[in-house]
Amino acid sequence: MSTLASVSSFPFDTVSELSADVRSRFYIDGRWMAPDAAGSVDVVAPSSGQLFATAALASASDIDRAVDAARRAFDTGPWPNMSGAERAACMKRMSAALASRMGLLSRLWTAEVGAPVWFSNQFAPTAVAMLDYYAELASTFAFEERRKTRAGHARIVRHPVGVAALIAPWNAQLPILSYKLGAALAAGCTVVVKAPPETPFDALVVAECAHEAGLPPGVLNVITADAQGGAHLVGKREVDKVSFTGSTATGKLIAKTCADRLTRVTLELGGKSAAVVLDDAVLEPTLAALAPFTMPFSGQICFAQTRILVPRQRERAFVDAYSAIANGLTVGDPWDVTTQIGPVASRRQLERVLEYIETGRREGARVTAGGGRHDQRGEGFFVQPTVFAGVTPDMTIAREEIFGPVVSIIAYDDVEQAIAIANDTDFGLSGTVFTADAEVGYAVARRIKSGNVSVNGLEMAPNVPFGGFKQSGVGREGGPEGLCAFLEEQAIYLAVDAGLQAG
Repeated sequence: MSTLASVSSFPFDTVSELSADVRSRFYIDGRWMAPDAAGSVDVVAPSSGQLFATAALASASDIDRAVDAARRAFDTGPWPNMSGAERAACMKRMSAALASRMGLLSRLWTAEVGAPVWFSNQFAPTAVAMLDYYAELASTFAFEERRKTRAGHARIVRHPVGVAALIAPWNAQLPILSYKLGAALAAGCTVVVKAPPETPFDALVVAECAHEAGLPPGVLNVITADAQGGAHLVGKREVDKVSFTGSTATGKLIAKTCADRLTRVTLELGGKSAAVVLDDAVLEPTLAALAPFTMPFSGQICFAQTRILVPRQRERAFVDAYSAIANGLTVGDPWDVTTQIGPVASRRQLERVLEYIETGRREGARVTAGGGRHDQRGEGFFVQPTVFAGVTPDMTIAREEIFGPVVSIIAYDDVEQAIAIANDTDFGLSGTVFTADAEVGYAVARRIKSGNVSVNGLEMAPNVPFGGFKQSGVGREGGPEGLCAFLEEQAIYLAVDAGLQAG
């Protein structure tokens, strides 16, 4: 059974570590503004279940002010009309300011949602890498090009789409926001960021960095809002583009709202990713490469490899070895550097995960590791790393996104069946293939209906697009593809032989 690290006193002090602006105001039109109303949200530490902060919650009028500021900044401000190189210079200053606060932002991730410190320290800096990537791309991207036509030539002009609403989720707000914000700013858009109530402070710290970097007023506006506020933001006719990461159910609602007025939309949604272990994969290195991505951050990551597909003749050996790894994970205080699995983010999430575990049992799957709430002192939201064997593709735990430390092992008889099982899902966000032959792995990966598939590991890079097939989303973030999602293309034809030029 997994071990439990002791839960220490809460080592994050919002008063001393966060400015008064971040704690109590919104960033709108280049200024820190008090909320119009007295709405607030309690932020609970998942490791203890105790309140550790209170944050302002936006009203409809706050959201209207933010959208109006972004609209003015786009219609009359300098940002959309700057060259890519000029925008890049400002973005690089913003990235440097963000890098100087990386210690704070890593700690904030742990404080708000219980990400273990090893995880937050490793992945929070990807936000800086993403902003730097898009700054470099902005300085070199062809925002205008010329193409020869029969009558002369055409100039293809790539304009910023306009005001963009950026909605990032609670689980990994900073890295995911950087995908959206980097691309939007590089394109020349102005933005309204809706921070989630579970993690209200990260985006406001980013606003401090933008202010320090000299971003023109109204280019970046940040408010914290709940689902109702998010719906109000998405429904604003002044918003030209919505970029949302979150649940498939909410994504569908956003898509319907955007469809009514053909607002441009990018959706990065849920996943139920499959790791396909081929028959020639060597067990020990495969487990070493795969295990960290099966339940990272307690499984609360969209790309988690939560379905492991193994050859039937190797099923028992794989189940035994992987279950031993899960049972050996240290669960507990996310502030402890030895902790591998922290809490899930909320009591609601705890109850949801435990219900899925019971559903797996009822439907006939066999628990080979974990299987319930972790025995521990206090009221933290800890779930045992749980492994199910004997899972069939029709079971609920094999089909629905659990968003917890729960992994299903599914046996297959041949490669064709493995590919069919991997594709037998409503989702298609991520996936992996493990094999001794990388070219065979590539051939299998091409047949998996997923936006991202890695061979013999899992990697994400700023210059590579990320997004999903099927109900895992619409559009891509990252790479030049992510920038193009915030651009509109205009073709201007110029006829040189029309006889209309002055003699």
